[in-house]
Amino acid sequence: MPTDPHPPGSVTADGGASAGGPAEGGNSIGRLELVEFPHPALARRSRALVQIDDDLCDAIGEMFEIMYASGGVGLAANQVALPYRLFIVNVEGRPDAGDELVFINPVLSRPRGVAVQEEGCLSLPGVRMDVRRPERVLVEAWSLDGEPIRMDLDGLLARVVQHEFDHLEGRLFTDRLPDAAALEARRLLESFREVFAGRQARGELPPTAALLDRLDRLEAARCGPVAGSAAR
Repeated sequence: MPTDPHPPGSVTADGGASAGGPAEGGNSIGRLELVEFPHPALARRSRALVQIDDDLCDAIGEMFEIMYASGGVGLAANQVALPYRLFIVNVEGRPDAGDELVFINPVLSRPRGVAVQEEGCLSLPGVRMDVRRPERVLVEAWSLDGEPIRMDLDGLLARVVQHEFDHLEGRLFTDRLPDAAALEARRLLESFREVFAGRQARGELPPTAALLDRLDRLEAARCGPVAGSAAR
């Protein structure tokens, strides 16, 4: 989420075969970059993490760098094409101010009140619209150190956390707009689709099948089984 210009399952810290080492084979995360709509990661519901390795810790550090460089106050993993249930927040939007918060496998509950405020999204640059959300919310998650988080939020932090949580559900803030605003949003999103398709046609972006294959591999390396599967 850009700056305004005006108990879940446990996680295992595991370095892999070599202590503190990255995931093996083709599961290394590599360099990250901000992705824009309609990258398939943005429409994908993120799976819960069950393993945190050094590669992922480095990626989270890089997420903060990307967020600050882009003028954001929050960033979800799927905004950098990672299929993991985590997001980061610093409502000050600066590395020298505020608290750098990491929420892993977050759960939201106890929504209270209603507030309407303009929002934007780093994955939809230039698009800003009024969004109605609960004014207060409870978040439970895990920190990067494996400590439980339980915070009753209000104000900007509550809004940013809800915005980033929507990303983990495969939703954008445009999915929350009333009918009239939603019509305008659909027109804007279509222009993003055209740009994305053009970049793929010119070979500037991989084909969608390759993007999905990478998401599948990264997910299998660090996430639990799909809900309802036979694995236990």
